[in-house]
Amino acid sequence: MTTSDRREFLRRASMAAVFGAIGIFGLVEAFTKLDGQTLPSSIQPVTPGSGQLAPAGYVYVAPLSSLAGKTSAYFTHPTHGSSILVDFGGQWRAFSALCTHAGCVVDFTGSSIYCPCHAGSFSPANGSVQGGPPPSPLPEFGVTIQTGDLYVSQSIIN
Repeated sequence: MTTSDRREFLRRASMAAVFGAIGIFGLVEAFTKLDGQTLPSSIQPVTPGSGQLAPAGYVYVAPLSSLAGKTSAYFTHPTHGSSILVDFGGQWRAFSALCTHAGCVVDFTGSSIYCPCHAGSFSPANGSVQGGPPPSPLPEFGVTIQTGDLYVSQSIIN
């Protein structure tokens, strides 16, 4: 191997390493975002994966133990996409996490589901519009808890 061959090899290997690092960073970045928006740092996505069979018409979301001490958590509904669980009055509720006004990711404040883009707010009791520009309520999913696992309905209930 000549000196110029070695230089060419090193140049190509360096470029591959740089592009590989960019690709890995992109994957990490993609897993910390929800529909292009960064998730609030205090709330991490819930990863589905229970080996138990879900009740008919429901999909597994998370073990209750992973939600201990949290008031909300994001998850990806298998047919309706970006979604949020909220603990309201000691009961878990599930809604689409995308504002019905402009599709921004909503956040749970403890008393309201709030859209930071245009100050829209929704009721955590049923997803109804409480204020701002949203034209319709957040789609809501049914929630059931069985043997320590939380499941949400496959279809919208409101």
